[in-house]
Amino acid sequence: MQRGSGRRTRLETRLNALSTPVFALDASRTILFFNRGCEQLLEWSAEEILGQTCDYAIDTDTDECESVCNLICPPAEVFQGTRLEVPRFLLARSGKTIPCLIRYSPLTDEQRRTKLVLGFIERIRDPQALPSASASQQLHAELAALRLSLRNRFRFSTLVARSPGMQRVLRQLELAVQTTQPVHFQGETGTGKEHLARAIHFESEQRRRIFIPLNCEKLPPRELKQTVKKIFERDYDESMPLEPGVLFLAEIQNLPRDIQEMILENLQAKAKNVHVRLMTASSIPLQELLDQETILSEFFFFITTMEIQVPALRERREDLELLSQHFLENENRYQQKQVSGFAPGLLSLFQDYYWPANLDELIRVIQAAFEATTEPVITRESLPLRFKTGVDARSLGPSVSAPLRPLDESLSLVEKEQILLALELSRNNRTDAARMLGLTRAKLYRRMEALNISIDEL
Repeated sequence: MQRGSGRRTRLETRLNALSTPVFALDASRTILFFNRGCEQLLEWSAEEILGQTCDYAIDTDTDECESVCNLICPPAEVFQGTRLEVPRFLLARSGKTIPCLIRYSPLTDEQRRTKLVLGFIERIRDPQALPSASASQQLHAELAALRLSLRNRFRFSTLVARSPGMQRVLRQLELAVQTTQPVHFQGETGTGKEHLARAIHFESEQRRRIFIPLNCEKLPPRELKQTVKKIFERDYDESMPLEPGVLFLAEIQNLPRDIQEMILENLQAKAKNVHVRLMTASSIPLQELLDQETILSEFFFFITTMEIQVPALRERREDLELLSQHFLENENRYQQKQVSGFAPGLLSLFQDYYWPANLDELIRVIQAAFEATTEPVITRESLPLRFKTGVDARSLGPSVSAPLRPLDESLSLVEKEQILLALELSRNNRTDAARMLGLTRAKLYRRMEALNISIDEL
């Protein structure tokens, strides 16, 4: 026992003396070794890193050792015994981005079970010289590069934005951080409007105050009014940890006019020393509400001091693959099970799909696939049936031998099918379903009645 211990100590001493960064982790992804080369490259000490468990997910917070641990985590295939060379963008403690190649070598027992993984880091001076990798590994590296770039340029490293539409949104977010004026987000349901509002808040000087989200559609008017009233009636002290910083009102098209008046009076008067910033969101253009006199004109002009148009997922196809990888890696966090990416050709299905419920639907599909897969990557078999049915329906042409029906009957069947699908995707929210179909809510009600559609059918 002592002889083996001595050999192990000598091996560790030799590995520590290497200028090449070398690390090791066990089958549960706990880091067991982190040599001086790693310390010098990444600017974290072995004492801080050893014993940490890593996940196959990208972090860009230089203040947390969890970030560097996750950035060096091997893909799931390595733990199945596969040797891999993987391009990576690592992040030093100082914030410096380091393009590199990591060579992973799994060490197995007699039953070919991986017991230990060695990682050797080779720094690459020219990022363009990074070798090619599998599609999933390349996507992981691209996601890291994008998030590090956004962190340096915009401070918003939690967002995925490569498309022109989202680059415009990022520039507007940067301006919004520098002021305390109201911000209004306009975009379809599920496009991530609340996430963008939170991003502004947590990068602003008000970040230590709380972010209060209220959904004007889901909360009964009485409860909504009482909640808003409490925010403005209570006396707050600057030192209080629960002082409100942002009041975020989602689906503001459903906000009653009397509550609009109350908010307007309090914010314009700065009542009770409450310095709350108002952020709002709607899934339909506010100009329509103004024309219908659903929204007070003074309230309209107050909340649209800065208006941000949030694109639908189908309008930001350049982001879709990176978003898919991002949401998948979020599922990896703090899980024993790890999934490294998507099977070849799978993301082309995502590109062909319409995504009527936007980011919310993409997240649900990936969560279901993550739970179902038994492979190191997401496969078509692991995708939820509802998604596969939607994809297949778009790819199938009309049956050649199908008997002809009267045109009115055929149109009614198609219309009923589309209305039922919209109601299902919107979770029976008829306002959202009407928007998806390009109808007013009143017209949707009339068509449902004409086609004998009731919510009980769903």
